[in-house]
Amino acid sequence: MSDNDEDTKVSYLNYRPGSALEAIDAKIAEMNALMKRVNESAARYFQTQLGDLPNPTPPTTSLISEPTIDAIAAHLKTCKNVIILTGAGISTSAGIPDFRTPGEGLYDNVQSYLEKYNVSSPMELFSYKLFQEDPVPFYSLCKDIKYPAESVQPTLAHYFIRLLSDKGVLLRNYTQNIDMLQSKTGIPEEKVFEVHGSFRSGRCTNCSASYTEQEMKEYIMSGKVGYCTACTNGVVKPGIVMFGEPLPNEYLCKISSDEGKCDLLVVMGTSLSVGPVNQIPNTIPRSTPRLLIPIGRLAGPL
Repeated sequence: MSDNDEDTKVSYLNYRPGSALEAIDAKIAEMNALMKRVNESAARYFQTQLGDLPNPTPPTTSLISEPTIDAIAAHLKTCKNVIILTGAGISTSAGIPDFRTPGEGLYDNVQSYLEKYNVSSPMELFSYKLFQEDPVPFYSLCKDIKYPAESVQPTLAHYFIRLLSDKGVLLRNYTQNIDMLQSKTGIPEEKVFEVHGSFRSGRCTNCSASYTEQEMKEYIMSGKVGYCTACTNGVVKPGIVMFGEPLPNEYLCKISSDEGKCDLLVVMGTSLSVGPVNQIPNTIPRSTPRLLIPIGRLAGPL
């Protein structure tokens, strides 16, 4: 055994766990006392500089008595500014598949397109990058699922939103859907914000020439890529927000204006998986009641 080993052995023999813990406790107590003195000194300084400050505003309590449907219904009778956030789940009963439902959603049923067009993932199939490189996969998929078709009609969920509008309590319907079904119910255009756009219009990717809803339907239902008739070089892209594209600037303006007015938030048919729309519940004051009508497990905050 070396001299160093002997020294280490002696130090182990002299080590007493209790003494180390006592030293740590003493140091913690010393630091707590120091922080208390610092806080007291800072408080005296700010009182000297600013005078007596008003008592802080107590936390706002919820506007409903209990988290039940009956309480929400009673509160709804007093509401004037209801925000509805909707996703693909409110349109599935109309025959439009959502994206993520296992076995039924688009993501689980596009494997043949991925193989046919050598696309790596369902999200890539709906990406703007792929559309720029080759718009054929997107146009082909839209034609095969007959989207958007005249035969597709609004569901009860869409008419519930229309009812709130008719009662004068709908502030805004923020919809992630591109199917335009809420418009078919007759909800005023200014009451609906299509966050991810729609097939209501189209635009040339080269010269920005605009195309009507009817022209977009004709392009898509033909199964052929729509090429611009104005410049003959560009591809006509539907007015939807694809993966990789930013949301319209108007979205931030709308939600910034609406968030403080909202007296009830209703979330229907969405798992809150896609941002930044899934952050709407976070922008609404925490005291505002919210009703969740989900289609599955939530991926975002509520």
